[in-house]
Amino acid sequence: MKKIVSLFALVVAFSSCQEDLQTNNPAFQAKQNDVYWRASDARVSVDEDGRMIITAYNLYETVTLETSSTDPGVYVLGTTNQDNFASYSNDVDGFEDYYDTGLYSGPAFKVSGMINRGTAYQTNSAGAQTTGGSGSGLRVATKTTNGAVTEITVVARGVGYRPGDLITIVGGNNNATFRVINIQQSNGEIKIKEVENGLFTGTYNFKAVNEEGEVITFSEGVFYKIPISTF
Repeated sequence: MKKIVSLFALVVAFSSCQEDLQTNNPAFQAKQNDVYWRASDARVSVDEDGRMIITAYNLYETVTLETSSTDPGVYVLGTTNQDNFASYSNDVDGFEDYYDTGLYSGPAFKVSGMINRGTAYQTNSAGAQTTGGSGSGLRVATKTTNGAVTEITVVARGVGYRPGDLITIVGGNNNATFRVINIQQSNGEIKIKEVENGLFTGTYNFKAVNEEGEVITFSEGVFYKIPISTF
């Protein structure tokens, strides 16, 4: 019974927070490891290269979101383009912890489309082996047309890969290639939906890692009418 009451209270609290987003201006919130998280304040700055940086914080915690421009669009995190970046830090009783979407090694998460479709790949595969890159064990399901690999889906993420790794699919003439975009513990995206009168609105989600390899997850993130800082 206590569990039911607690769950109901959590649902009510989160529903209330969703309503607050519509009435509070600005707002910056998300689920942090599936627990509701909200900043007490958030501001946008734009650097000399035109990059957007949102800094959001409460008493002990800070979240930063950085994108390579202020244009509306989707910015992928954890890639070789570190102009798109997210971080989380906390400082409680002098103990500070820091997580970010930097360049780390791990299981492949998102991969590119085909860079080279290759030749002489005879049939579709449910789990083709791969070579190359920093890691091992990455397997992909493939679809082929006239000996060329036209589509891939990751079926085993492997270990030890790094963003930007060039991967070759085993088979045919061993010349079908694609790249690892980001890894399982450092990834996500920032979507700038609207910039109106200097106010930024969008969504975000990310996984970030600290130096001990621990991962923190921000999901269902929203920033709403965040102003450009005047100081």
